Amino acid sequence: MDSIASFLIGLLLSFVFLLDIFISKKTKGAFLRAFIYLFSVALPTIYSGKFVSMVVYGFSIGVVIGFFIVYFGVYKKAIRKIEELDDKDEDLEFFNLLMNGYSDFKNKIKEKRKVLEKQQEKYNKTYLKVHDELKKSLPKFILDIYSSMHSKDDDFRTYSTYVMTKFINDFFSNSNARFTLRIIDQEKNEMKCKITTRETEPNNIPLNQANMISQSLKVNKPLIYSENKKYHFDTNTSIETKIFDDYVTYCIIAQDKDRPIISVNLDVKGDESINKMKAFVKTNIFTIVCDALVLYYKIENSKERS
Repeated sequence: MDSIASFLIGLLLSFVFLLDIFISKKTKGAFLRAFIYLFSVALPTIYSGKFVSMVVYGFSIGVVIGFFIVYFGVYKKAIRKIEELDDKDEDLEFFNLLMNGYSDFKNKIKEKRKVLEKQQEKYNKTYLKVHDELKKSLPKFILDIYSSMHSKDDDFRTYSTYVMTKFINDFFSNSNARFTLRIIDQEKNEMKCKITTRETEPNNIPLNQANMISQSLKVNKPLIYSENKKYHFDTNTSIETKIFDDYVTYCIIAQDKDRPIISVNLDVKGDESINKMKAFVKTNIFTIVCDALVLYYKIENSKERS
């Protein structure tokens, strides 16, 4: 009976400990209270002179089970409501639940979901609008960029500039979008700017650090910044200073599975442009535009070899 009672005391202490960890907003005293709980669990061990007591067993098992239940039963369930809308928020990590308590975390989830639902509603409206526009303008655009591939003897730089500029002019406002094409600098192991419609040329992106280009190559598709923030590499703080709000990056040519050669980047500003960009990416129109660049690059290289 003494062993069972000690085990139950340990479970009870773990329950109180977990309540304090997950319910309360953390202050300076929170970790002191946690230390007191842990010290209380250790007292029976110190008193009995044994290294491990049933209280410690009960407390340890209770903490492990409790963390498992909270992480998978509470946290992951709540986060799935956000991930359903294709969004991952660094402010809603598991550590945020530990620091701010369940009530605050739950309110943030509700607020975030409301924001995302409104964004999704705007996106859906823009998608329908873009779809109607594309019925008229996309066939001509595609015909123009592919027919111009053979109409004159341009080089890859000239052709890429033409395609990128035309894409912005036809589908975006010049003030709300910009294009950048990067190419590998083999010696520095960086992706450097080759062509851009930006007013100032962006900085290089080192491939030995987390970046959207390498991740795009890894998953073999264009990546949107707002849905992949952890891979963002800051070049000239245009996102952080709100010069532009979102962007898509696509590695269009690679040497192997982990070696980018050429990438294309589209930065956009404003809700309408963001939703347009997402519509273009998710309907593969952006990929089709980039495929024209890839085809021209391959044609040009085959001419040089011959």
